[in-house]
Amino acid sequence: MSFNLKYAIEASVFLWPPADRVSSYKDPISYQETFDQLRSVEGIEGIELYHPYDFEDIDVIEKCLDDNGLSVSAVGIGFFSEAKWQNGGVTSNNKKIRREAIDVAKRAIDAAAELKSKNIVFWPGQDGYDYFFQTDYQNKWDLMVAGLEEIASFNRNLNIGIEYKIKEPRTHQIVSTASKALKLAKETGMDNVGVTMDIGHALLCNENPAEEIVYLMKEKKLFHLHNNDNYADWDYDMLPGSVHFWENIEAHYWLYKLNYNGWINFDLFPTRLDATESSRQSIAHTKKIINFIKSLDGQKMERMIQEENVLEMQAYLWDRLFKI
Repeated sequence: MSFNLKYAIEASVFLWPPADRVSSYKDPISYQETFDQLRSVEGIEGIELYHPYDFEDIDVIEKCLDDNGLSVSAVGIGFFSEAKWQNGGVTSNNKKIRREAIDVAKRAIDAAAELKSKNIVFWPGQDGYDYFFQTDYQNKWDLMVAGLEEIASFNRNLNIGIEYKIKEPRTHQIVSTASKALKLAKETGMDNVGVTMDIGHALLCNENPAEEIVYLMKEKKLFHLHNNDNYADWDYDMLPGSVHFWENIEAHYWLYKLNYNGWINFDLFPTRLDATESSRQSIAHTKKIINFIKSLDGQKMERMIQEENVLEMQAYLWDRLFKI
């Protein structure tokens, strides 16, 4: 497998008006306006959509994709926004809600297949708890395994990537770390279940993104990538590398070294920033990082890593990066 990084933007960057607890800052726009703006983003190859939230008219979506030469990088399963999901989707104590969550997932899979996308993002955002002594952890985990197994069995030709996150909207989410997502994927026994890694989520739970990328790729379970940044206290979905600069570079170093061949989707929330320019910079800066990594002496890098020669490595990287 050769290294091939493809760039996509989350549709929500444009379609969902950014808001916080104080206000909403932009007016919603149409699909056509979204694709008109995306057209000016150099290097974009795909868009990530959430079903059913972004699927008001699939014919319009298909036309916009064709007109702009874009692919659907992934389809996310939308079972988190409505009030009915507040106590969980696939792990709800309500059997009817659990069945509805699985059916929502199957419809998202059908939509992805129609749009010729191979990736499903499974983010169980409401599956968690908020207080101690609130939930039966073992039962919730077993329900998660069973539900995910049924979802993955529905179409084995599509990859189901579990997107883990430590908190929000719940104070604790069941699938909170890369290791738990990997454990969950393995417990399903399904080859088409793996992990969608969101670098911002990794930072949020104090993971080193590069380290988790290596472990997931070793197990051949890194199916899809999201990139953004934050201050490790909340999921702000900021421009990648704007806070965790070196972590972002090292993550891409290992993606390159291990020949990641897939999408990197920029999952941004540009509350007060221009969405088009935020998208453009995310792709442009990532390309610069890749070019920087390619310029490094691979044998020298390998030697310094094996020797754990931190001082030589620091001097080398700073000298290569800042030639002033």
